[in-house]
Amino acid sequence: MRLILWFAFIYFISAQTLVEDTCQPHFLDASSTIWQRSTGFSIEPGASGQRCDRQIKTGWYRFKSPAGSIMPEQCPNINSCGTTLPIWLNGSHPTEVNVSTSVPVCVVYPGNNCCGHTYNIDIKQCQDEVQGEDYFVYNLPATPGCPMSYCIGNETRCPDGERSPNGFSPGCTNEFPKLKGKPEVTIGSHDNRIRFTCDFEPEQIKNNAKYKVSWYTRTSDGNAELVKTETLHGNQTKSFLQNTDRQKFCLQKNFFCEVSSVFPDSEDISDTKRSDDFFAGIKISPTTIDLAENDAPRELKFETTIPITCEPFFPDCAVDLEVAQTQNDGVLSFCKISFKKGPAGQVKTMEVVAKRDFIDDGDKSMKIKFHIPLTLFVPDWKCHAEFPDVTVHTKDVTTANCYSNGDPHITTFDNRRFDHYRVGDYIYTKSGARLFEVHVRTFVCASVSCNCGVAAREGDDVMVVDMCRDNVPRARFASTVEPQPGTKINRSPDGKIFEFSFPSGASVRFEARRWFGDTYYANIVVKLPSDDYKNTSGLCGIWDSSSTNDLTSKEGQQFQGRGQAPLGFTESWKLTPGSSLFYHRGGPQKCLAERIKTYCFCSENAQNNQVINCTTNAIVDRPKYILGNNQYQELNFPGAEHCGKRRRRRRDVETQKTLILPDDGEDAVYFYDPIQPNKTIPSFPTPNGITEERAILNCDKALRESESGKVCLELVPDLDIDGIIESCVEDTKILDDIEVATSSAVGVMKDACEEVTLRNITLWKTDDTTGQLQPPKAVAEILCPNECSGNGYCANATCVCDEGYLSADCSIHEDDPPVLVKVAFSGLCDIRQKDCVRTRVIGRNFINSESLACQTKALKFTTDHSIDEEFNGEATIQSSELLSFRRVKLRST
Repeated sequence: MRLILWFAFIYFISAQTLVEDTCQPHFLDASSTIWQRSTGFSIEPGASGQRCDRQIKTGWYRFKSPAGSIMPEQCPNINSCGTTLPIWLNGSHPTEVNVSTSVPVCVVYPGNNCCGHTYNIDIKQCQDEVQGEDYFVYNLPATPGCPMSYCIGNETRCPDGERSPNGFSPGCTNEFPKLKGKPEVTIGSHDNRIRFTCDFEPEQIKNNAKYKVSWYTRTSDGNAELVKTETLHGNQTKSFLQNTDRQKFCLQKNFFCEVSSVFPDSEDISDTKRSDDFFAGIKISPTTIDLAENDAPRELKFETTIPITCEPFFPDCAVDLEVAQTQNDGVLSFCKISFKKGPAGQVKTMEVVAKRDFIDDGDKSMKIKFHIPLTLFVPDWKCHAEFPDVTVHTKDVTTANCYSNGDPHITTFDNRRFDHYRVGDYIYTKSGARLFEVHVRTFVCASVSCNCGVAAREGDDVMVVDMCRDNVPRARFASTVEPQPGTKINRSPDGKIFEFSFPSGASVRFEARRWFGDTYYANIVVKLPSDDYKNTSGLCGIWDSSSTNDLTSKEGQQFQGRGQAPLGFTESWKLTPGSSLFYHRGGPQKCLAERIKTYCFCSENAQNNQVINCTTNAIVDRPKYILGNNQYQELNFPGAEHCGKRRRRRRDVETQKTLILPDDGEDAVYFYDPIQPNKTIPSFPTPNGITEERAILNCDKALRESESGKVCLELVPDLDIDGIIESCVEDTKILDDIEVATSSAVGVMKDACEEVTLRNITLWKTDDTTGQLQPPKAVAEILCPNECSGNGYCANATCVCDEGYLSADCSIHEDDPPVLVKVAFSGLCDIRQKDCVRTRVIGRNFINSESLACQTKALKFTTDHSIDEEFNGEATIQSSELLSFRRVKLRST
């Protein structure tokens, strides 16, 4: 029993000793600024950032400082030890090892009061048998106030230009070779390899001086990695570093050198002097780019900081930097940058542009990556660190449409609706950000007006569709310089819709719609890219996401109201006869090189089978529906076949089934200044007895029960059709015709549905075949022209006509033969002024077909310019092409 109690007693004593082992302390301050606790370190009175030990935890502490590691036993000055009120030991340290002694400490107060406040602390002397040294530990409580701090040591830092073994007194000396300033790293070439030089300058050249030079590179985390060390003597003041088999290093890193000096047989080594970092490689800046979809291109800069050297047997080598991108939210000016043999300082630039995607997909980010493939002829680049990515943040910016339909009702870019009942040429919209504008031409339609023409300009390119003279649509390039790539006129299969496309992504749609008999009016839609946001004026209003200022006149006056627009607004945008784009006359036809830049999409896999796609329209990525067999046909610039580009690609163009527009010369331009309608605008009920209630009911029913309406309203239940119904009712009142009004309204609804479903990607579905997000197929399948005229049904965007009906919109009965109304220019053509190779005929019931042909017969004219009736000319069948639903061209023999 005694043995057990004795054992327990021994264990208790041992445990207690272990717990109270004061020679295993916490360090009070392990930072690099612990030397500032020295009495030799003073601060200015009231300085900020003073030390205070008010928050320390009571316990045993050991100090280690190059300025001394024990508390001073002499009164320090106020404002020393890194604080205002320093604390010192007012007694002596114990001399006996492992014995704790209580010693008073004093707080220095102002007025030479060395002991303004005092209290006791315990001190113990310890031994470190491993290191063979004695040291003291202090049982310190928190200080009674602030700013108060315990002093440790009394040495000072060596003055500038002096050195000691630990950088503090005692022993500071300047007896070593001194350097002027810091060394400098420069770059050059030697023996077909790059070579770094570490250049330093001693204050005096002394033959017995020695210089230790160390070369370092920076690792990816910024740490220094030693590459080479050498010792120079006397007047040797340059150290070289070259990529050889003995000393290998990688580029695309920071390099620096360090130099220290010493005299032989001396322990006084100078401070190590370090050069600035020298980046060796290709600098890329900036590394972050913020781009809105309507921003101008931003520039990336690439600069070599080292020479490009080649193997002697391959002097024309180059360093190729391959470029790749992780997303397609932007495009680049190229996918590879080459730096040929030459000195440092070669600079290349690359443009980055945010893609105009015409969808609401939010802000995006993409990375631009860089890679140098392995090359045998540029030896210094066999090893290099990875290039940093460039991050591109793209900001989504909205796009907008302006609609003009019926007689005509205009819906602005900001969705404000008004009626425009005046005739003439008007500025529909104009951009203040670039050279872009659209003009419309209206004619008297019943008691008001309707659209009959549109003209648009971007840069030097001007395109026109005009049917105001004789109700025959004529599409033409009013400009005579070869259009920019991306500038196109496309015609629908039925010849009733014309679309202008521009390199910016802007587009204009002109749709001829039947009013009565052979009389047609047009609905017009203008779609703008984000470039024009907050930069538009004209009838379509100021596009700035606020409809309150849309009725702003050319002079800046704002109008309000609904229904018919104030004349002060509309007439301010009217153009005087002869000044609109409809009168535009270019000079002689010219073929020019491409005037817009090519941009590229560089797929991410830059190291293996990279896909590179560089085009002039890469900046624009407007989504569209695939319209089955209902594909549009491009109408080419009249001078296309005379341009080198046309000759080089003529076979390609023919494969794409484009056709050359005839040049009507001066005959295409005519004076237009119609008299304003002066009839009283009708009211309900109409002469045919249509009431407003009946009109509303019929318009609503037509929209909701049409095949396109059923699909669209199911997909987009909140599709805004109230304004369309309102326009439909107004058309019914003015035209006194429900069928014409509802047909136009369904077309407008279909346009709005198409736009919403293309823009709103939350409605898109993943394609089972490609795995890509695609706009809803249900909408694509109902995009047939004119609802197939009620004589068929829509399948895969193609009209399947009822028996007996023909044409792309099923509008022609097979018993209705083509009718020739007249030959253009009365059959006469001056080859000096217009294209006489392609005869144009005007008529009706034309169908777009590969077998479309016209029969011609040669005539003989007498000396008095009359036709020789006795001459029997040969009849010839000539292949023909549809220019519009009322116009065909054929090639003369």
